[in-house]
Amino acid sequence: MFLVASRLGHSIETRVDDEAATKRRIALAKLFDQVAMEMVDRVVSEAVRASTFFGLRGSAAMRYGERIRALLPAALDVLTEPTAAARDQKLDDLVSSVRKISEEHHVPRIIERGLASIAFGAARHLVRERAASTDFTADDLDEELSGYRKAFEERLFRS
Repeated sequence: MFLVASRLGHSIETRVDDEAATKRRIALAKLFDQVAMEMVDRVVSEAVRASTFFGLRGSAAMRYGERIRALLPAALDVLTEPTAAARDQKLDDLVSSVRKISEEHHVPRIIERGLASIAFGAARHLVRERAASTDFTADDLDEELSGYRKAFEERLFRS
């Protein structure tokens, strides 16, 4: 059993087998938990800038960011889920929640895609920066994050 005490007020408890991929996802989740708020703050900042271009108020972008921030524990759940089928279902649910929030806040899909890209770019930078604190290399964690990003974006962009 592996327990991660989350800064997001979320406990990550999962059974870890000897699979390196599962252990990498757990390590990535630990780092993601450390950088998640900074990542969302960067995204919200970009959303506020983009909002003026698309006629949205900055306060609406801030509310959007708060709602997205509330989904971070679900994002950690996806990473730490040891079974592929359950992980896929959790990712589908996460993407559905992101899309619903975007629609409720009238965020155009082109902006939603851009914000997702900014978020994953920020996460990549922050995770690589902190990878030394884990038992994995920055490249190992980057590979895991890239797989997560690809799966997330494929679902988001086709929905």
